[in-house]
Amino acid sequence: MAESSRDRLLKQFRELVVERLGRINQHLMGLEAGANPDLGKAALRELHGLKGEARMMGFQDINALVHEMEGVVRAAESRGFALTGGSTDALLVAADAVMTLSGAAAGAAPPDLPRLLEWLKARIGAEASGQEPPSTLGAPGTPSRPAPVPTVAHATPTAAAVAPVPAPAPAAAKRTGEAKSDGSIRIGAASLEVLTGSVNNLAQIARRRELANRTRLGLIRDLSHLSRAAEQLGSVGADLAARLGRAKDAASELHRQEKLLANEELRDLGQMSDEVHSLRMLPLALLFEAYPRMVRDLARELGKEVDLAVHGEATRADRSVVDGLREPLLHLVRNALDHGLEFPKERSAAGKPAKGKLSLRASREGERILLVVEDDGRGLDPVGLRKTAVRKGLISEADAALLSDAAAMDLIFLSGFSSKDEVTDLSGRGVGLDVVRTVVRGLGGDVVLRSISKQGAAFELRVPVSLTVSPLLFVEVGDDRLCLSAANVARALRVDASAIRELAGRPALRVDDEILPFASIHSILGAAPERAPAEGELVLLVKSLGATAAISVDRVLEERVQPILPLRGMLSRLPHLSGATPLADGRLAMVLSAAHLLSSARGSASYRLTEEPRRANIKKRKIMVVDDSPLTRELISSLLDSVGYQIVNANDGQEAFDRLVREAVDMVVTDLEMPRMDGLELTRRLKAHATLRSLPVVIVTTRGSDADRRRGMDAGADGYISKGDLVRQDLVDVVARLLN
Repeated sequence: MAESSRDRLLKQFRELVVERLGRINQHLMGLEAGANPDLGKAALRELHGLKGEARMMGFQDINALVHEMEGVVRAAESRGFALTGGSTDALLVAADAVMTLSGAAAGAAPPDLPRLLEWLKARIGAEASGQEPPSTLGAPGTPSRPAPVPTVAHATPTAAAVAPVPAPAPAAAKRTGEAKSDGSIRIGAASLEVLTGSVNNLAQIARRRELANRTRLGLIRDLSHLSRAAEQLGSVGADLAARLGRAKDAASELHRQEKLLANEELRDLGQMSDEVHSLRMLPLALLFEAYPRMVRDLARELGKEVDLAVHGEATRADRSVVDGLREPLLHLVRNALDHGLEFPKERSAAGKPAKGKLSLRASREGERILLVVEDDGRGLDPVGLRKTAVRKGLISEADAALLSDAAAMDLIFLSGFSSKDEVTDLSGRGVGLDVVRTVVRGLGGDVVLRSISKQGAAFELRVPVSLTVSPLLFVEVGDDRLCLSAANVARALRVDASAIRELAGRPALRVDDEILPFASIHSILGAAPERAPAEGELVLLVKSLGATAAISVDRVLEERVQPILPLRGMLSRLPHLSGATPLADGRLAMVLSAAHLLSSARGSASYRLTEEPRRANIKKRKIMVVDDSPLTRELISSLLDSVGYQIVNANDGQEAFDRLVREAVDMVVTDLEMPRMDGLELTRRLKAHATLRSLPVVIVTTRGSDADRRRGMDAGADGYISKGDLVRQDLVDVVARLLN
C-alpha cells in the first residue's frame, strides 16, 4: 500500500523529534555543569522549534509539555542559564516523555502527563525564586527508584513516577532513500549494504577482466610467432602468414578497444567505490552522544560524582565498526562507573577530588581506530585479582603464583570473572569484560588494559576503520596464498644470524634492541614442527594485543585493499582465521588472525580447535581428503577431525584411487583440479568400480557455476561445494547428512 501524505509527514516529524531531543539533552547537560548563555539560547531555539512542529502536526500534549520546558530554561536566564540538578532532572524526564508521546520510542509506557506538567511548573518557580519547592519524596529526580504519590500540593515527583526513560526504537533497515529539505538524502542501511556488495563485486570483475587482457596479449604474441613461422615456409605458407597477420591485427585492435573501455570503467568504478565507502563512514559522535546522559543518571543512582570528558567525536569509522563497538563501550563505561570510580568519601580519604574523572577518547592510527575508556579510580590490584580467580576456580593457586602482574590483570577478561560477589543491575553476574574481548576480536581488533593500583585504569580498543574493505598483505606459504591485515604488520626483514636468540625456552629474534618471540607460519598452521629462525629467512613483525612477534613466511606478494568476507559455521571456530577475501581467479584467500599469530609465537595458543562439538555423537568413520594444496588439505582435514572423523589424505586423484582399491574408507572429499588425475575423473572411476561405486564423493572446488556443478553431478558426485561456500556453509553438516 502506498504511503499516505500524513504517514510520510509523521515519519519525518518523529525523525526530527529524535534529532532535536538529542541536541536538547546535550545542551541541558552542559547547563547543569554551569552558566553558559550560548547553550541556553541554543536550547531555547531547539525547544521553540520543537513546539512549533508539534503544534503543526496536532500533538497538543507535546506542545504543552515543551512550552513548560521552555519556561524552566527561560527562568534561569538571569543566572546565565545555569540550571540546578532538580531542574535538569525534570527537563530530561520531560524530553523522554516527548519521545514517547511522539511515537519515536516504541514500547515505552505512557507518561503521567499531569504530574509531569506540575513538576515543570514547580521548577519554573524554583528557578525564578532561587528556592527549592517543598517535597515529601526526598531527593528528587532519581530515575530508577519509584516513589509514592505525593501528598503535598507542590511536591516534586521523581523521574520514574512520571516517565520511564524510553529507548529510541531502532529504525528498520530499508531499501529506499528519502529526500531531506537541505538537499541531502537519507539512505537505508539495507540499500547501503547492497551498494557496497555491488561495488566490491564489480571490483573483482575488473580484476578478472585484467587477467583476461593478459590472456589476450598472450594470444596476440602467439599469432605473431605463428605468422613469422608461416613466412619461413615460403610460397606454401604465404597465404597462411597473411591470414595469421590479419588475425593478429584484428586481435590487437580488439585488445586496444577493450583496454580503453576497461580504463574508463575503472575510473568510474574507482570514483563510485570512493563515494560508497565514504557514505559508510560515520562519526563516532553517534557512538558517544548517549553517554553524557547515561553517565549522569548511573552515577547518581550509584551515589557517585563523575565528570565525563569526550574527545575525538569527529573520528570516522565504517558503520559496521561503529555498530560493533556499541556493546563493548557500554560494558566498559558501566564497569568504570561501578568497579573503577570510588564513592566521594572514599576518594576524599585517599586525597583525590570527590568527583571522579571518566574519559572517552577516539583517534585514528593509520587504518585502525583507537578507542580509550579511562578513569582515575581504584585501578586494578594484581594480588587481589589472583585471589579472586583462585576463589572462583578459574585457575589453580600454583598457576596464579606464576602469573606476572600484567598477566594477572588480563584475568578480568576470563568468562565468569567478577571482583564483586553481590549481584546488582550493573555487576556481579560474571559477564562483561569477556564479552568486550570477544566482540572486539570479532571485529578484527584487540583490547589492551593499562592500570596502576589506586590511580586508575585505561582500556585501549584498536579496531579496523572498516570491516567491508581493508588493506591486506598477501603472503605465500607453500603453494598457498594467505593474507593478514596490513595494519598489523610493522615491517618485513631478513633474519641475521647474530639476531637469533632464545626467550623463556622458545625461539626469538633480537630486533632494534628488543627480543621478540618467533614462530614459523608453517608451525602455527600445524604443517611443521616448531623450530628456531634460520639465517636469511623472511619474517614479518606482526603487532597485536599490545605486543609484537616475528613470524616467518615464504614470500611477501603484494599489499592490496580487498573486501573481507565473514566466516560462518565451523570455519568461524578456527582461531587462526579472521575472514576470507576473493581473488581475481575466483579462489578465496584466508585472512589470518594477527592476535592468534602473536599468541602462537608466545606459546599461549594452539592451532587445533579449542572446542570439539558433537564429537561424542559421531561414530568414528574414515574420510579421505584429496587435494594437491597442503594448506587446503589441512584445513578441510582439521574441520572434519575436530568433530571426530578419522582422516586420511591423498595428494591427487591418482594417489587416491590407488589407495582406495586397497584401503577402506567411508567417504571421499576431493578437489576438482589436480595434476595426474582430477576430481571429475576420480569420481567417474569410483562410480564405475564394482566395489567402490557406493562410496559417497563430495567435490570441494573453487568452480561454483551451475555448469560446473552439473559436470560434477553428471560424473556421479553425491555432493558439490564451492570453496566460496565454505565461508557460508558448514561442511560438517553436508558430510554428516550424506553418511547418514
